[in-house]
Amino acid sequence: MTAQPPDGPMQKNGESSTSRGIYLPTDPAPPRPCLTTDSAVARWHTSPGFRAFWGWIKRRSERIKGKEILRGDYEGGNEGIKTLMDMLNRMMDWIDEVPNQPQSNQRFGNLAFRTYIKLVEERIPSFFTSPSVPYTLPAQILPLLLNSHAFGHPVRIDYGTGHELAFVMGLYTCVISGWIGGEGEKENEEDELILRVFARYLDLTTLLQKTYRLEPAGSHGVWGLDDYCFLPYLFGSAQLLDGSLTPTQSLSLASTYQSVLEIKDFYTLSLYHLSLFKSGAAFSEHSPLLWSLSQMKDWVKIHGGLRKMFMAEVVGKKVVVQGLWIGGWLWGDDLPESTQRDDVVSTGIGGRAGLDGTTKAPWAR
Repeated sequence: MTAQPPDGPMQKNGESSTSRGIYLPTDPAPPRPCLTTDSAVARWHTSPGFRAFWGWIKRRSERIKGKEILRGDYEGGNEGIKTLMDMLNRMMDWIDEVPNQPQSNQRFGNLAFRTYIKLVEERIPSFFTSPSVPYTLPAQILPLLLNSHAFGHPVRIDYGTGHELAFVMGLYTCVISGWIGGEGEKENEEDELILRVFARYLDLTTLLQKTYRLEPAGSHGVWGLDDYCFLPYLFGSAQLLDGSLTPTQSLSLASTYQSVLEIKDFYTLSLYHLSLFKSGAAFSEHSPLLWSLSQMKDWVKIHGGLRKMFMAEVVGKKVVVQGLWIGGWLWGDDLPESTQRDDVVSTGIGGRAGLDGTTKAPWAR
């Protein structure tokens, strides 16, 4: 089985390549926590694995322009998408097995979440034992889903942008393994990973946040965009490019929907989710950066700015990515060993960082 990067495989020296000439190992090194120093994060950005992943994110953004979130049962023929959807649907059901524990005087973090994550760790590996699963995939995706805590951290009982990033990287490994996607019409499957699978993941994590009162790992983090997420805004602004819905209308409509099933784009969906967790103050007060974006005329500048912000303030910040377990497909052949942090303060994946006092995105000033 050979790894298949998103633009189609071409064999060279025992490796597979994208059409842009990025070569990834067919026998990737197992994931490990190797982004725990600033120098390691800087090296990661120049690695073949990261460049291929970032290219995949940009490709998905280009292809989902004008498309809607996909809801309902998956009726396609790809076993990988079926498996991922089944896994997420089952995870929704497992919440009913773990009711909240009685806790007083605690605003965030019900301890029952630790029991829920224990169930997840025990049960998720079985979804990747089917004969249809490429033999190289489980060793790459499971550390992203479990060790990187893609559904929330059981010790801190929180959830943030780093956890979300771990899940999307897991989706990407499904493509690299050849399980999902490919050239021609097969690339539609990769779009469905975002429009359908990622949408269901957001349903799950929003329910987990609401049920177990997960603390926001970002807590306005280094960008001040959203306490819990980033990528839905990036993908959502891509969906709305060249559309008739304006940023102002998106914000206005977000508070009028009765169900997520009515919402067609990730950006408005995220604003809707935000309204579930923040109340009692004007939107411009509790989410000033998003408010400033809503005053812009179109989505072109917003989407371009969010791309830059993702690189600088999400994958570019050690405090966000230090808990990620990175393997050969997300780095390349020279994956470094696990490294020690170069500071003594650990806030974990998606952790907090200080603000610079600004309330507008750099490109919105």
